[in-house]
Amino acid sequence: MKNLKKPIPWLFFLLFIFLVFSFSVTALAAGPKALDPNYKVVRLVKDTLFPGCNGATIGLDGALYMVHTAIGQVSRVDLKTMKVSRFAPPYGGTFITDDITSDDKDNFFVTGTTPLVGEVYRINRHGVKTVIARGLTAPNGIQYNKKTGRLFTTECFQANRIFELDPNGVKEPKLLVKENVIPVPEGFDFDPKTHDLIIPDMGSGKILRVNPDKGDITTIAEKYTAPIALKVGPDNMAYFPELGGGVYRLSLDGKEKEKLAQLPPGLDNLAITPEGRLFITSYWDATVYEVATNGSGKYKTLFPKGPNQINGVIFKNGKLLISDAIMIRSLEKDKYVASKLNAWAAHGMPLPIGLADGPGDQVFWPDSVNNAVAIGNPTTGEFKAVAGELNRPMAVLMSKNEPKIYVTEYGAGQITEVSLTDGAKKVLVKGLEGPLALTIIDISLYVAEGKLGRISKVDLETGKAEVFLSGVVGKVGALANDGKGNLLALDGASGRLFRINPENLAISVIAEDLPVGYGAAGSYPGVEFPIPMTVNAKGNIYIPTAERGLIMLERKK
Repeated sequence: MKNLKKPIPWLFFLLFIFLVFSFSVTALAAGPKALDPNYKVVRLVKDTLFPGCNGATIGLDGALYMVHTAIGQVSRVDLKTMKVSRFAPPYGGTFITDDITSDDKDNFFVTGTTPLVGEVYRINRHGVKTVIARGLTAPNGIQYNKKTGRLFTTECFQANRIFELDPNGVKEPKLLVKENVIPVPEGFDFDPKTHDLIIPDMGSGKILRVNPDKGDITTIAEKYTAPIALKVGPDNMAYFPELGGGVYRLSLDGKEKEKLAQLPPGLDNLAITPEGRLFITSYWDATVYEVATNGSGKYKTLFPKGPNQINGVIFKNGKLLISDAIMIRSLEKDKYVASKLNAWAAHGMPLPIGLADGPGDQVFWPDSVNNAVAIGNPTTGEFKAVAGELNRPMAVLMSKNEPKIYVTEYGAGQITEVSLTDGAKKVLVKGLEGPLALTIIDISLYVAEGKLGRISKVDLETGKAEVFLSGVVGKVGALANDGKGNLLALDGASGRLFRINPENLAISVIAEDLPVGYGAAGSYPGVEFPIPMTVNAKGNIYIPTAERGLIMLERKK
């Protein structure tokens, strides 16, 4: 499975992801309401400020600006008051935003990473973007040299090239370093004297110097462990975090080296003010650290920790599990706790962009970036690929009677059966319009089709499909069996949860103003993502919110 050799450990997406749950403003303002008297709304986990934090920079106004791959948003932090506000919204056409830099004209430049996007944006002072480059594979790090007016970007995990970009978007990107010459070039900065690019290579653990005109590469330092981003401070020293939590300072000739602090793992990027205040972003824990640069090793956690954007949820063995494109976590009281299934910590693990029940203690998940499905044990951390070379798999469902799973392939418009015995794939039904979510009631498989906002029904014995419901549920993001033979359909557009009786098509609304949403990643073509929802044996319905909280629609006895 060639596309499983180098899974992208972020999707920060995805997830990727992203984007996927760009929230419904109306739903958030009103608050969820149960319309069915047999249910009541219970808030299990509070919302968080933002999902995983990625690239960061200091703007001309002295504020900290950072991007979130999961929702495509740019956040602004006032460093005097520490107040957080939205600078560029998640609905403004910026997708999987991975890094950010600024020029001397009050503009920002942001990368939209992964092959799903492959764009670079210029964002003006009003937070409105213009695409200045497209067709790249996985643009990641980006930096504008205010002295020379030149703009460069790196690609990481896929292609691993370096380009010079036209800040005005008129000229095509100019290749500086060819594919895979540097294993994984990450976020970078410039030598203020020579204007060389100073690049951390996450793949080799080296800090590199790259000539901006010829692309010649020399090594400044080596033997670091996954250095993930770098900035040059006002003291002309390079500062960089490792993925594992180490924070370092290095002279640009490589002769002076110092470890400044040891932070929790899962770091992503950094920014440093003209006064020398050092800020490190955390992708895993969705927060920002301020690190002392005086050698004391001290640091402060500036915001409450939380998950990345939640894209999957199941109830298994008495526990609620969620996926967030980084890892699988369990709900412990009112907190999400990391399991041992972590795509950043485990080499080669497909990204958990969704979640489904599996046999025994195992769970399934799709990876729509690397086009794979995997199975793993959250307790032990063991995992393996079940299938590869799929076309944007969005949901997985295990058969009740046979050793196989059903997979929605959004890109192919089909449902594919995958044997758990030998991995053989067989198309069950094709011709669907953006299949997103699945559930089984009796012998029928119900499929949410995102492109047309409808639900189809597939006979599992014959594979024949027919439209089941059309024109009622606007954007069907999730389906489930309520335990009594009724179909639950969650509408990401209206924030309503519908119950449909398959026998007579009687429709009722269980709840409204649910704080969920739907979204898409990528420009042309784009992809949609399902909304997480699950039902336990008691009939309680669990729905993660667009702001990473969790509500339960508790069924009354």
